[in-house]
Amino acid sequence: MSGEAIALLVVSLVVVWGGLAVSIVALARRPERTDWPQGWQHEGGQEDRPDEPVEHDT
Repeated sequence: MSGEAIALLVVSLVVVWGGLAVSIVALARRPERTDWPQGWQHEGGQEDRPDEPVEHDT
């Protein structure tokens, strides 16, 4: 392998594994979202969604 190929390989590995590491750290610091929009699950696991689907004008 040429030096340029090895450099590109190292950069690619740093980007991929670095992104994985940052994602794991972020998830470990804040594991559960508390700012869900209306209609998503709230504390206690109950949903705030209507029984019938909402029709939208398109």
